[in-house]
Amino acid sequence: MTLPAALTAPPVLQEWSAWQDLRGAGRDRCIPAGPGLYRIRRAGGEPGLDYIGQTGRSLRGRLGQLGGVYHTQMPYRDPHTAGPALWALRHRDGCDFEVAVIEVPGTVPQRKALEAAAITLYRLGSGRSPAASFGRMPAGYRISSGNNARLAAAGRRFRGGPDPAVPAGPASVPVHGLPGDDPASADWIGWAWSPWAPISRARGSAAGAGLYRVRSSCHAGLVYVGQGAIAFRLRAHAAKALAAGHRQGPGFSGDLETSWFALPGLALVSLLEHENDLIAAHVLATGHAPAAQFLG
Repeated sequence: MTLPAALTAPPVLQEWSAWQDLRGAGRDRCIPAGPGLYRIRRAGGEPGLDYIGQTGRSLRGRLGQLGGVYHTQMPYRDPHTAGPALWALRHRDGCDFEVAVIEVPGTVPQRKALEAAAITLYRLGSGRSPAASFGRMPAGYRISSGNNARLAAAGRRFRGGPDPAVPAGPASVPVHGLPGDDPASADWIGWAWSPWAPISRARGSAAGAGLYRVRSSCHAGLVYVGQGAIAFRLRAHAAKALAAGHRQGPGFSGDLETSWFALPGLALVSLLEHENDLIAAHVLATGHAPAAQFLG
C-alpha cells in the first residue's frame, strides 16, 4: 500500500543502520550507546520483521537485555517483554536474529510516536504486525511471567516454554484503511466514527469496547486516541483534567469532545494493533503524537 505524498515516512525512519547480529549486541560497540529505535528480524533472508521497539537509554544496553533469547530456558518478560516470543521462535525454527537501529535523541513521547509510525508503516507494507509485537507468542508456547521481587515472594514467578495445549492467538489484523491527513474526519483511517460530542455526554452513551479519540478546544490535532471499554476510559480521561499535577492534565484541559467506534468482541491484541495505527496516522499527518499520548 502506497502512502499519499503528504503522508510519507518521517525522514528519521529512513536512516536505519545496516543489519548486525543480535547475539552479543550488548557488547557491540558498533551499536550506539544512546537512545533510539531498533528492529529485529530472523537472519538468513527470512522475510518480515519480528519486533520494533524504542529505548530512552542505551540501544546497546537495551539489546543486551535480549541475551536470554539464546539461553536454554525461556527468559522472563523482564527485562525485555519480547524475550519470551523471540526465544520461542528460535526454539521452534532454530533461527538467529539480526538488528538494525536508528539513534534518536529527544523525548520519550517523540520516540514512542516514531515507534508507532514505524510499526504501522511496516503493517501497511506487509499486511501484518511484527511477529513478537503486541505481546504475541507462537502457538505451542506458554509465556514466562515477569521477574520482580513481588512475584518471587508470592511464588508466582515462572518460566514458560513449549506447551502443545497453547493455541495460536488471533491473526494479525491489517491496517483498516489508508491514513488520512485529517485525524478529526468522520472516516479517518476507514472507520465510521460517531459524531463528535462533549465528553461529559458521551461517557453515558459510549457502550462496550472499541476505539475512541479525544480533542480539546485548547489544542490543534487530537489530545488522545485509545482502545478499551470506551465509557470507562473516557471517564478516566476527563478526571485527569481535575487532578492537580497529573502529567496528562494539561492535555485534557479545555472543552473536550470525543468520537468513537465500537468493536465488540475483538481480541485485545487486535485492539492494540488498531490503537497503534491511530497514533501512527496522527504522527504521519501532523508530525507528532496526540497532545496527551505517552505522558501517563
